[in-house]
This record gives sequence, C-alpha cells and structure tokens, in this order.
Amino acid sequence: MNIAIKLAAVCGVGALLVGMVAGSGKSAPPPPSVPLPYDQAGFVRSVSTAKTAFKSATNQLAAGGARNSRKQAICNILQGQSASGWIGKLAELTSNGDGKGVVSIELAPDVHVATWNNALSDIGSRTLIDPTSSLFKSLAGMKRGDFVRFSGSFTSSDVDCVREQSVTLDGSMTDPVFTMRFSSVAKL
Repeated sequence: MNIAIKLAAVCGVGALLVGMVAGSGKSAPPPPSVPLPYDQAGFVRSVSTAKTAFKSATNQLAAGGARNSRKQAICNILQGQSASGWIGKLAELTSNGDGKGVVSIELAPDVHVATWNNALSDIGSRTLIDPTSSLFKSLAGMKRGDFVRFSGSFTSSDVDCVREQSVTLDGSMTDPVFTMRFSSVAKL
C-alpha cells in the first residue's frame, strides 16, 4: 500500500470514531434519496433549535422559555397539524396488551413521532392501530430500522402546539416524542 492510501484509511477510521463519540453512538437517519418535505424539515429544525436553547440556558426559567419558543415555531410551520409524505426510520414496531399496533418513527436523533403505547394514554387520541386495518397489515410486513414514508395527523396541545408525550420538561426538550395518528406508512 502506498502512503496516500494508508493515510486515507487512517483518516477515514478516525472520522468514523470521532463521529461515533461525538454522536454518542446515535445516528440520524441517512439522507433520503428524495428531499424531505418542507414542513418536516422545518419541524425538525424547530425542535433541534429549541433543544440547543434548552441545553444552553443559564437557568431553569430560560430553559422553560425554550419550550414556548418551540411551540410557536411548530405552530408556524405546521399548517393543519398534519404530516403528509414525511420520511423517517421505524424505531419501534410492536403491539400493546390488547393487540393494537404501537409505532414510533425517528425523524432525527432523539426526535420521534409515535402512537401511544397503552389504551389508557390513548383515550381521546385514538392513535393505536386497529389489528383489522390495512395499515396494521401493511406494518406487519416491516421491521425496526426500515425507512418509511408516512402520513398522519398530530394531536393538538396548548403546551407544545402538537402533543408531546414526555412527563418531564427535560424529556420533552431533549428526547421528544410527538403523538401521531398514522393514516399511512409505506416502506421506502
């Protein structure tokens, strides 16, 4: 091997290791072969910007203000509180104790849209997927890690514009899971 090839190999491995350490082993879904819908890109950007503001806040008061800023940004970007043709990676694909479908889709590291995972939390939201539906049957042929194109509607919220499932402020800002009632999910 000549010196240029050795140097390239060492640099490549070094970049891989730095990326793994800097990202704590988490990786974003790779860029899809088609561009993300405008509203999805804006949604993810709004959540990421608020996460940065929350983490760098000098006190809890300022940290709490980041959530309100995120709410405003999400409301401005999402017209009609729906997602159409969004792209993500299946992070969870299971069922609850009643056999209804539970789905979580990763949009970016630590940013998910998901159904509820139990019937009690789902009261009023109707996000759990009926096992007799065509959506359930379609999802049954997929697996975690599959990249998908999906559509659905968010549940509204006075706190976050769209419902976020975390119990704590920290969870809501650093690892948010936004409640989604999926209408379609198709493997890419």
